[in-house]
Amino acid sequence: MGKLDFGGQAAGLEGIAFLAGHGFDFADLNLNEIDKVRREERQILKAARKAGMFFVAHGPDLRVDSPEGIAKIEEAVRYAAVFKPRTITIHPILAPFSNTPGSIETKLREIGRLQEVAGSYGSRIACENTAEAAADMQPLLSALPDVVLTVDIGHSELLSERNKSLDFIGSYPDRIGHVHIHDNVGGDTYYEDLHLPLGEGRIDFAPILAALKTLSQEVTITFEMPRQKAYEGLLWLRERGLA
Repeated sequence: MGKLDFGGQAAGLEGIAFLAGHGFDFADLNLNEIDKVRREERQILKAARKAGMFFVAHGPDLRVDSPEGIAKIEEAVRYAAVFKPRTITIHPILAPFSNTPGSIETKLREIGRLQEVAGSYGSRIACENTAEAAADMQPLLSALPDVVLTVDIGHSELLSERNKSLDFIGSYPDRIGHVHIHDNVGGDTYYEDLHLPLGEGRIDFAPILAALKTLSQEVTITFEMPRQKAYEGLLWLRERGLA
């Protein structure tokens, strides 16, 4: 049975202190706020070290196939070496309706470059599903063996009659590098994503977490919601024997 570690988002010392004080295993550095992280870098490192917490990170929510987007994502990936996060999540946006063969080729090339940078200090690029189905990730995973997936459970409830998380886990069990957890009520577009606290949507988390526990690797799971709701979500899972 694989081990599940739970964390929350942070971009400064206050977030680290909250997570450490509420029993989380790690901090997910929000590099959308890279300037704030830089200002409090030393305090963040010291507080995490004292609490015995490790890091994962989330890169800027920008496109890897635009010059401005890839420049800022690469800046964040290079800077993240200070924290040595286990994974750095980015959005590849690989759904067929958003791409051409040329754009897919560009994205894979840029993601490969990012993985070379992250790999130089022991991290891995983790590509998150937004509107993708499991099959849409196959070209990426075949071309880039060191890249892993971030399975977003909330996003997986969109554009589908059933949650797609089980498809990702079943199709690529050894490539699950990270997980985002939040609730949702479904929808016909990615823009209907609500990031609800656990129990306020319709997602059945039990089979998804059970599947994650069968994986051989340790799995990190970030609550993608405000800190207090993240803590309440952790308690919600524990009360149901899911954590």
